[in-house]
Amino acid sequence: MAAWSPSARYTPANIRGRLRWRDPLDSLLIPILLLIHVGGAIIGFGPTFAFALLGPMAAKAGPNGGVTLMEAMVAIEKRFVYPTAMATQPLSGLALIFVSGYSTAFFSHTWLWVSLLLYAAGFYAAIMVQTPRIEKMIHLAKAGPPTPEFLTLAKKTAQLGPVITLILTTIVVLMVTKPGG
Repeated sequence: MAAWSPSARYTPANIRGRLRWRDPLDSLLIPILLLIHVGGAIIGFGPTFAFALLGPMAAKAGPNGGVTLMEAMVAIEKRFVYPTAMATQPLSGLALIFVSGYSTAFFSHTWLWVSLLLYAAGFYAAIMVQTPRIEKMIHLAKAGPPTPEFLTLAKKTAQLGPVITLILTTIVVLMVTKPGG
């Protein structure tokens, strides 16, 4: 057996083997990524919870006020939600998965892959279905009095909105509680 020496005892290779040494950058990177991810969720998705109030208010506001409220909803989607949903959340989320080690045995983390599937479904519903419907409603409302097409779109939008909100809330609950963890 080799003689003990202070330099041999405290080398990163020896520490890594005994104490599961982590790079100091990793311990700083995880909180930074969490801050970006949680901050992105608050800034990007938080305002959408107001849509549950703005939609019914648009119906009661009359033609000009209703159009303005629907335009505000679309502006929030395009200026806050789109950049967050398309870039901030996926990139910071993937970075967190790999840096924090959740990529190892990924499918054993049920809360994580279920959240990702819900995110994909909610993303599709919001970006590809709901926003185009609201944009079509704006166009129809500017053209004149409510048509049967407008009323159908309004009904479908009112039905899908709470589903998207429920998906988003479920994702938050899963991410915070990490059931089965």
